[in-house]
Amino acid sequence: MNLRRVLILADESADWMVAGLRQLDRLALSIDEFAVDNNETAPVLVAILWRSDLDKSQRWVPVHPRLTKVAFTTDLDAQPCDLVLSTRLFLHRKSVAVLLEQAVPAPVPQPPSWENYSRAAELREPSRAGTWDYIANGEQIDDIEKKFLRGSGKSQDGFVSRHLNRPISRAITRLLLRLPATPNGWTWLIFPIPVVAAFVLAHGNYWSFVWGLILFQIFSVLDGCDGEIARAKFMESERGRRLDDLFDVVSNILLVLGLAIGLRQAHPRFGWLFLAEGISAAGLIALNEWYLARRNQAPIIAAKDASLGGALYPRHRELVERSGILRLGEKSAYWLIQLTKRDVAVLGFVLLAAVGLPSLILHLLFAVAAISLALALKIFFRPHAQ
Repeated sequence: MNLRRVLILADESADWMVAGLRQLDRLALSIDEFAVDNNETAPVLVAILWRSDLDKSQRWVPVHPRLTKVAFTTDLDAQPCDLVLSTRLFLHRKSVAVLLEQAVPAPVPQPPSWENYSRAAELREPSRAGTWDYIANGEQIDDIEKKFLRGSGKSQDGFVSRHLNRPISRAITRLLLRLPATPNGWTWLIFPIPVVAAFVLAHGNYWSFVWGLILFQIFSVLDGCDGEIARAKFMESERGRRLDDLFDVVSNILLVLGLAIGLRQAHPRFGWLFLAEGISAAGLIALNEWYLARRNQAPIIAAKDASLGGALYPRHRELVERSGILRLGEKSAYWLIQLTKRDVAVLGFVLLAAVGLPSLILHLLFAVAAISLALALKIFFRPHAQ
């Protein structure tokens, strides 16, 4: 499917702010996203036809650093368009391809006015769940934002994220989208939480373990907002992904070190064993993540099972597929992966602290880090056959 010419019918809804973007900006970014994904060699020509009763002060052209595959014009000619859109159409991500598949080139109405194009294009189509929504009036914006954010999760989310963390983070993201918030800015803003949590854990009493891990759970919830903001505002970037991964690793290291120091405080006689275990676990986590980041440049093996592949981040997929875990069976491997996901683990750690078993948390973290590194080294010394 090639996209060469798009007509956008714009009225006062072009300026409506929905999920962090003005409607005309979202349409332009959606077209640009399709052009990039479709490897279009020439910019897509986007003609903006404003409703005739809007004066020049209400008319504008999108300007965004991500718009690299579109060119704008306000001049119309007799050439048909591949796609006709309205600024009242709220597009979800990756929906232009779906629209283009269903679009029937509309004849050029005579005379070519906003009103005639609007009737010819039959813009008032029923909404398609997860793809687009038609905004008849501003009162619908809240419901459309909620619907859009419900679909903003990731296939890699564990069941704690899907049923607990995401509902909370989406509510917070809705508020953040009303502000000039950026994904990286949010990532930096919440990073002090695990630092404070580690200091709380280091006090080494029952309530410090409970509250320290509750803070890590809060961080786990808030950590989902940066990705939701990025997907809503078309602000995904490799730099942002790496920053988020780095802070996740650092928070894991702070967790084991905070636990180790706290357990040393709680058990003065043999606390040095906990300290040694925590330092070792921190080193194993750092080595494992360094190795995964280094291996990330290698070709990724295609997932053999769609559900299993969807549950894994690309940097973990090769490790799982070549580690022998799949010999347990797809269902067993799937549940093993789910139970060791970060969102599930952090909530489980809160419960373990609540029943007075913080030392078990440290043992589990050390065991998982050691096993993960052992599997990674197994792949390193037994590379995949070419």
